[in-house]
Amino acid sequence: MRARTALLLLGASAALCTAGVRRATAGDGGAAEAPDPDAPTVAARVDHAEAHVGDPIHLELVAIGKSAVPVNLPSTLELGPFTLLDRQESEQNLGDGRIKRQFTLTIAAYEPGAKQVPALEVTYLGPRGDVRTARTSPVRVKIGSLIANEPEPAIKDAAPPVTVMEENLWPAYIAGGLCAAGLGALLTMLIVRRLRARRGERPGPPPRPAHEVALERLDRLGAYGFLENADNRPFYFAVSEIIRDYLGGRYGFDSLELTTDELIAELRRQASRELVLGEIQGWLSACDLVKFAKISPSAAEARGALESAIRIVTATRPVLAPVGTAGGVTEAAHV
Repeated sequence: MRARTALLLLGASAALCTAGVRRATAGDGGAAEAPDPDAPTVAARVDHAEAHVGDPIHLELVAIGKSAVPVNLPSTLELGPFTLLDRQESEQNLGDGRIKRQFTLTIAAYEPGAKQVPALEVTYLGPRGDVRTARTSPVRVKIGSLIANEPEPAIKDAAPPVTVMEENLWPAYIAGGLCAAGLGALLTMLIVRRLRARRGERPGPPPRPAHEVALERLDRLGAYGFLENADNRPFYFAVSEIIRDYLGGRYGFDSLELTTDELIAELRRQASRELVLGEIQGWLSACDLVKFAKISPSAAEARGALESAIRIVTATRPVLAPVGTAGGVTEAAHV
């Protein structure tokens, strides 16, 4: 009797173990999710992995999927440290029931360092009409600075005064200088009158090119440096006025009294060659936001705005081209 009872208990235990294994196997099989056959293949890349502050970077997002499955890129994108300048879309039928959709985004970063374009999502419709998403991998881009002489330029502290004991001869120097200046002016006037009477009046020197004046003003503005936890809005007023004055002088129209939209429209009419109008408009709009929305940018953002201003001037300044003369000697002319 005891032996029969032991056999019955062993059989019941074996049955319970077998049922437990079957339930575990069924649970494991239910957890595995089959891949979506309608999901498109997406990938993202940039045209160059290294750029400078403010340089336009072309980010290409390619989605390859079934022709009957609509694929879209959302209108609002989270690009992290990058700013969207332009957006274009195109399609290509691959001929085997698949279609290639390409989204080209023109972006730019205004702060140096190692940056990363976040993963982007595209949406597509499932077989039941539900909206699904597919995601790309992040893309790394290295942004270099145009101001490479100092990582953090700042105004130096004022030097302490130094006491010097010396004889004051300034009154004698000033009197002698005034006498010499008076005699020099008198002699110059007589000489000029004689020269004009013999050869006529000569034209004055030509005006300085607008890009030389603008770069000189931007260099003086950048020499003041940028301070953290300070109001950098006066800097944006100054750098915006320099670029507006330069564009008007470069292309021959009064630009200081125009709005940003009016200035861009005038550039389209007056410019003799293609400009980076998207970059110029984006930069001016960012300056307007700081000036009129009372936003106080950081020192790094102000430094990035200065570097972009330098790049706008250098990209649009006249180009020297060789011009042949009758004697066979070549000269340089502005294009």
